Amino acid sequence: MNRGTVVFLALAILLAHAFAIHQTPDGAFAAPYEFAHVAFRIGRNFVYEGRAAWNPGGPLADSYPSLAWIGLSALAARLYLYPTLVAQVVDLFSALATVVVLAQFSPKRSAGLIAPTLLALSGSAAAAALGGTEAAPAMLLVTASFLAFERGWLRSFATASTLLVLTRPEGVAVVLVLLGLELVARPRTEHARRRSLLRAFAAPLVGLGFALFLRQALTGSWLSSHAASLFTPDPERWKLGGLYLAGFVSASGFLLLVLAVVLSLCAARLGAMAVRALAVVGGWCLVLAASGGDGLPFWTSLVPVLPLFFLVVQEALREWMDRTPALERVVWPVLFVSAVAALLASKVPGDLGPLRLEQPLTRWQTPTGPLAQAYPRPFGRLGLLEEIRTVEHLRTLGVFLSNRVADDAVILTQWPGAIGYLSRKEVADLSGRASPLPQQTRTNAWSGAPSVDVVTALSSRADYLVPVLGTLSETAAPGDFLRQWLERQDTIGPTDERLRELQRALIGYELTCVPVPHRSSRPHEPSELPFPLLQRRSRGHSPVLTLVRTQDRVAVLLSHSGHQQVADLCVQWLGADGVTSYLRPTGGFVPGEPHDARTSLLVYPTATRQIELVALQLPPGPGRLRAWLHNPGMRPDAPLAGVGEPVELAR
Repeated sequence: MNRGTVVFLALAILLAHAFAIHQTPDGAFAAPYEFAHVAFRIGRNFVYEGRAAWNPGGPLADSYPSLAWIGLSALAARLYLYPTLVAQVVDLFSALATVVVLAQFSPKRSAGLIAPTLLALSGSAAAAALGGTEAAPAMLLVTASFLAFERGWLRSFATASTLLVLTRPEGVAVVLVLLGLELVARPRTEHARRRSLLRAFAAPLVGLGFALFLRQALTGSWLSSHAASLFTPDPERWKLGGLYLAGFVSASGFLLLVLAVVLSLCAARLGAMAVRALAVVGGWCLVLAASGGDGLPFWTSLVPVLPLFFLVVQEALREWMDRTPALERVVWPVLFVSAVAALLASKVPGDLGPLRLEQPLTRWQTPTGPLAQAYPRPFGRLGLLEEIRTVEHLRTLGVFLSNRVADDAVILTQWPGAIGYLSRKEVADLSGRASPLPQQTRTNAWSGAPSVDVVTALSSRADYLVPVLGTLSETAAPGDFLRQWLERQDTIGPTDERLRELQRALIGYELTCVPVPHRSSRPHEPSELPFPLLQRRSRGHSPVLTLVRTQDRVAVLLSHSGHQQVADLCVQWLGADGVTSYLRPTGGFVPGEPHDARTSLLVYPTATRQIELVALQLPPGPGRLRAWLHNPGMRPDAPLAGVGEPVELAR
């Protein structure tokens, strides 16, 4: 098989790999990551509002780490194209182009195709190829910069390295490592060192200077939030970053290849080019470890240097086979096992025929310890599926907020991207990354696990809070999502006193469930599962019940002036004998555990009318009738379950 055929096969594998894993559970093509929607919103605001601010009319802040990606989003908006689609198309072509560029490092040997093949099999590269972030273009630019550096292509290196600096903040580390290599270990040709590229380094330095001055002019700070976090000593963040890298080594499927590189380095079996590539990978990993990693699926932050890592693997294995041909019997099985392991990481855990692998694969892809606390998301395909579900949940909520909520509403959430992009409302970030928190002058970095004063963040007086994703369970305690807020984000943590402070800060809110669309692309098709929100009571959007009695019959009427929401109706009768009964859906009162008379009621604006929810016959004898609405998925008598105020009638 010739080289061209193998490269074409690698491209086909990567293309199929990317489309196979970037799907929703029902098989539809998935949207970009939540993180990428932040850039989409800022780019659109720049086009239509004239300011690259997170919230129109709000302060300019360092809300997204990639200037180039904001620029691409703005260009797409200006051309009346979907930024989501444009970003994914650019990602896909960047990933495919990286395979082609990577194949140029050893153009005359079949062993030079090991790296492109490994890249195509990598779940990280396949996920980034349609993730909608700048990871795939950064991967192409890192690979192209290193190829131009090795070959001495001055213009190509200047262009690629400048774009890299503007695409990812870690690109500065790549340029600095290459500058150091240029000064002390310039690559050689067959007879002498290749020509100097020192002049070419002026271009990325100018690009860096442009980014610094632009940031200073717009936000008043020279350093980005990402860079500022690197200069702030934090051993806990460094430990988290180290665990992030260790998670990649153990769960990506490439453990044997990492061990092969370490063995080759210790045995001095790495060629000069491989050592230089390893230096670039090491520089990127040091910055990543210092930043604490991130919560994106499939180790997205490592994607830009994966091609160079596979290049190091390729050169290390080639060196062993050239010096000791008998080792080919070991090298090819190692590559085969690594390829199978990488594909298993891209697979939803399950049994393979008679092999009971579901539980072992799930444990393999489940983080533990501090990493699980900071980034409570599985590794590999499971983490990608969770991200896809999360994004679709948030996009449907964004569509609802855009169509059903007043234009002046303010939403506070720890998932600002998709909600902000789809809703077009003012959105505050509970983590302080897309927008600064109250009493803060700058945003927090997207890397690392955010730690903020949650109670202070609530002082922004938002109209709506997004507490959780999905529905609330009947078995969950009413304050579980409050404890999760404190566990994952608060600077103090889930102490009892802190929980009481948070509850006091939420006194003016009530929990409500809204009927989001089934899919964001189908805004008029409702979902079976409503979305819970915390709504400010002062907006007057709670439904109002009225009891109208005619002799022994009572009608429960509803009026509502707010947006659509979903609720269950519970009707209780407390007799004079102390027995409590509840109205059944089929009529008649039955004593026992609380149950509902009507479920999944779509409460919509009634204007001046009243809607009859149920008409009932009062039980004999004296007693008290009580009716109230509560959120679906919760016990009628649970705290936080009630919607609006209950109404009572005595006989």
